[in-house]
Parts: sequence; C-alpha cells; structure tokens
Amino acid sequence: MAASSPSTWIFMYCLVAGFVICNLFSTPCHANEEVDALIDVKNMMHDPQNVLQSWDPFLVDPCTWFHITCDNNGRVTRIDLALSGLSGTLSPRIGDLPNLQYLHLFRNLLSGNLPASLGKLKNLIALTVNGNKFSGNIPTSITQLSHLRFL
Repeated sequence: MAASSPSTWIFMYCLVAGFVICNLFSTPCHANEEVDALIDVKNMMHDPQNVLQSWDPFLVDPCTWFHITCDNNGRVTRIDLALSGLSGTLSPRIGDLPNLQYLHLFRNLLSGNLPASLGKLKNLIALTVNGNKFSGNIPTSITQLSHLRFL
C-alpha cells in the first residue's frame, strides 16, 4: 500500500473544512423565503419611528430582528408591530409565513384592504388589526383558519 502524499492530505483537509464551514454558516431554506416575505411587508409600509430598521435582507436570520419571534426550528411564529406608527398597506406576502401564529398590528395607520393571502396562515391564532384605516371587507379566506381565536 503506497503512502499518501502531503498534498493529498492537505486537499482532503481543505475539502472537509470547507464542508464544515459551509454547514455552520448556512441558513435554512425556509429562512430565505421568510426574509423575502418580511422584507416585502416592510417595503409596503412607511416607518417614521424606524421600528423595522433591524429588518435587513442581509441579516438572513429573521429570528434576530426586532418584533419577530421564532420557534425552535427558526421559523417565524409571531410579529408584534402594535402601536408602531406604521402606515401604508399590508403586503399579500404576509401569507408566505406558514408558521405565523400571532400577527399584532393594532393601532397603526395601515390602510387599504386586508390581503386575501391571510387565509394561507393555517396556524394563525390571533390577528389584531383594530385601530387602523383598513377598508373593504374582511377577506372570506379567513374563515378557513381553524386555529384563529382572536380577531
């Protein structure tokens, strides 16, 4: 059996080290989808008090952002933006947060229609939007939310 050359060992070491480093610093796929949705939510709102300043697309872990709570798997389960002075509209991308359980937006200046995509939030328990300037009807898609307890 021939001895391995030092260059082979160096190559193998670099290969294994690269694999380990990539896995340590990679973000789960779901985090990128949630970041995209949350950034769209942010972009549809005017934020004079800068409460959304930590919502940075380059900080790919939304669990580190203010006003966001995640579960043990790193999925967004709660958004707390009540009394934040926000105006604008609620993005339909809010429906792209499948593990969201609590969405608190009460007493802001949000307007427009509530998006029908709220009906995609199958785990939603509480939706508090009172004290805003929303218009139109509550989307009928909300009737599909079997866990919803507070509206």
